[in-house]
Amino acid sequence: MRKVTVYFVILFFWCGFNIKAQEQEYGKNQPYSSYWFVHELLEWSPENDREAKFNVSSIPLADRFLNDSTDLGESSLKIPGIIALMAPHTTNFHPSQGFSSVKQYAFPFWQYIDYFVQWGGSANEGIIVPPTAFWTDASHKNGVKSIGTVFFPPNVYGGKEEWVYEFLVKNEDGSFPVADKLIEVAKAYNFDGWFINQETYDLVGNMGELMQEFITYYRERSNLKLVWYDAMIDDSRVIWQDELNEHNQMYFQNGDTNMSDVFLINFRYHDVNLEDSKLLANKLGRSEWDLFAGIDVQSKSYKTPVKWDALYKNGKPNNTSIGIYWSNSTFDISESKMPEDVYRNEQKFWNGGSTIETRFGESTWQGFSNYFEPRSVINELPFKSNFNYGLGSFYNEKGKTVSREEWHNLSIQDVLPTWQFQVDTTKVEPTISFEDSYFGGSSLFLEAYENAELPLYKTKISLEKNVNFSVVAKTIGNISLEFYCQLSNGEILTNALKNSLSWKKNNFRITARKNVRIIKIGVRTRGKGSAYLGEVAINSKHEPSPTTSQFQVNGFLNENNAELYVHFKTLDAPVYHNLYFINEENDKIWLGKTPSKDFYISKIPTKNGKIKIEVQSESFGGKKGEIIKKTIDISK
Repeated sequence: MRKVTVYFVILFFWCGFNIKAQEQEYGKNQPYSSYWFVHELLEWSPENDREAKFNVSSIPLADRFLNDSTDLGESSLKIPGIIALMAPHTTNFHPSQGFSSVKQYAFPFWQYIDYFVQWGGSANEGIIVPPTAFWTDASHKNGVKSIGTVFFPPNVYGGKEEWVYEFLVKNEDGSFPVADKLIEVAKAYNFDGWFINQETYDLVGNMGELMQEFITYYRERSNLKLVWYDAMIDDSRVIWQDELNEHNQMYFQNGDTNMSDVFLINFRYHDVNLEDSKLLANKLGRSEWDLFAGIDVQSKSYKTPVKWDALYKNGKPNNTSIGIYWSNSTFDISESKMPEDVYRNEQKFWNGGSTIETRFGESTWQGFSNYFEPRSVINELPFKSNFNYGLGSFYNEKGKTVSREEWHNLSIQDVLPTWQFQVDTTKVEPTISFEDSYFGGSSLFLEAYENAELPLYKTKISLEKNVNFSVVAKTIGNISLEFYCQLSNGEILTNALKNSLSWKKNNFRITARKNVRIIKIGVRTRGKGSAYLGEVAINSKHEPSPTTSQFQVNGFLNENNAELYVHFKTLDAPVYHNLYFINEENDKIWLGKTPSKDFYISKIPTKNGKIKIEVQSESFGGKKGEIIKKTIDISK
């Protein structure tokens, strides 16, 4: 990844002053995501890091499935997949729990990827970077594994051989202290493994053998995932092979030891490289789908020339899975950085020329949605989505605005529609709207020109018991909506939604049927006009209300404003905590929402150091708990 390291070094020096300026905009007590050099990692523990508690992901990894009968557990049949390396922020000064701006990257196409890698690290900041907690929360909610990065830069870009030597120190008892620390961090922060990218050259000694021993030790002592990048070979030299071969296979499979779950092949491959890689993987007893051919889209995003003929054949992935480097380029190429513009880029990137024209010169961007079957996590109840993108220029509750401040927090991003949006756009144009919402900062907007069908979610919901639906919508013009459910026995059930210029909730039930599942839900449009969908909620029985946790607050006063650390004493997981400020006019102002036990509030007005806080817990199915109010005096 020669271009990669160039970027990070240039980035540091080019925007170093901007980073410092940005840092001054944050509160003095703002918690940041972790990053370390090797010696710093060895000294780290959750107990001696005040910010560690803000970097813990609180959402467990969801179970995924492909269709009504195919689960995607660890022992399931291997299928082609995608690993996406994203660099949503610089390594340093990355707030632990989101931003007070919509001009930050949020990812909406989780259904097509299997691994998320938070790419980061540089010679000037730190080389070991765990994924930020709110990215892991969103990843896990969609059943995607969240991976941290260990990055050893080339020497010419600041890499030091001594960092590799420190990393691979082996004790007399055969243990590797750094491996133990990597395992400790992943368990403490609740993510799924590490990506090792070793590109530092001129190493002395048997570093290749030591790296293999290190990986073996890591694999024996944890069930964490490991991603390996095709750079260092068996004799410690850094020589990109652009394939799996005898020089690097020991980092993929070494005898009976599975060394890496994902082997990311460097970008300069040709057809024969991938064909030979598949043959060798199979010879080693591994699936070719554990090999991921890299695509570097950092600078051009969906205008990147790609060897599609090597990756796809007969409408399916061919020889290997796919590794996308810098898929967040959809944000980088946006001039406005506003979510509407970035989301249009995302649709082009993932759907390709099938739904949006992306031809340029002699090349056509193929995208991924036509070649990979989307995964889903909607296999148990309750389920609720407000089509909340994870950011907003406001925050609504039941259509009423309770905050007019910008926000960004992927911890509360909803599971977004499975198909975004594979429809005939001459009949209906769907998109995520950031102008209105029922709950959160966004909703699903439809502009209909004639009768059309819009599939929303792939599901695997048992009908052994009655299933209840609620759908919130509003319409403008001569349009009506019909909600439909497709069943595994071939039945399609429909319910008309009430026309209304304001948000209207529609409730209906599907009665129990033995050995039948709901496999798809969606909407149909009739007539011309526009409509908003604000919520889809599904449950099978009365869901108990969650218990709102007692909490304590530590405040940091700065003239007439304050920063707050809020600590919830219990976590009735999975649950969200909604936090509000009661102002002098007795208005309730939304401060944030979190699944975490510890939450940071960056700025809140005070009068004589006193603040009125209100907290209410909410289940993932939308059930609200009791309200707890406190007046906090931080002047003491």
